[in-house]
Amino acid sequence: MENFTLKFGKHKGEQFLNTPKSYQTWLLSQDWFKAPSSQAKYDVVRKFTSDYAMGMGRRFERVVLNLTWEHAEIEKENMNMCHLDDCTDYFYIEASR
Repeated sequence: MENFTLKFGKHKGEQFLNTPKSYQTWLLSQDWFKAPSSQAKYDVVRKFTSDYAMGMGRRFERVVLNLTWEHAEIEKENMNMCHLDDCTDYFYIEASR
């Protein structure tokens, strides 16, 4: 198992492999949890406001493609902080298709 930083819960901010063995076993057995994979790729997606979507017939746009989870998070945060486009509702991360 590849090590990664936990983004939630009791051990948020800790490296997975530094958590107690009982927590690792429990987390990996949860149906809702999917451990990050170095092969998995993610896109940063731009969600348009409803007014813009109605006018242009679009709801979202994939802005940055095929990133690792860490790079996608950085891009999303940069876009959320810097965008001046009043047509953009928010940015989010989604698995690449």
